[in-house]
Amino acid sequence: MATVKRDRPKTSRTKKTASAPEVARVTTQTIDIQQAIRARAYELYQQRGGGHGQDWEDWFRAESEVLSHFGARG
Repeated sequence: MATVKRDRPKTSRTKKTASAPEVARVTTQTIDIQQAIRARAYELYQQRGGGHGQDWEDWFRAESEVLSHFGARG
C-alpha cells in the first residue's frame, strides 16, 4: 500500500520568550532559594562546631532541605 505524503500547514515558528515581569520573578525566586541554601548551609556548619572539610555535605543537605521546602525537586 502506497503512503501519501501530505504537506503540513505553514505555521510561524517563533521562539516563545518570557516577558520582563516573568523573567524578574524567576530570577528573584532563584536568588531567594540560593540565599536560603547559603543560610541553611552556614547554620549546619555552625551546628557542627565550625569544623572544616564538610562544606559539600553541608551544602547538599541544605539544598535538599530548602528545595523540599519550596516544593522543588533537585
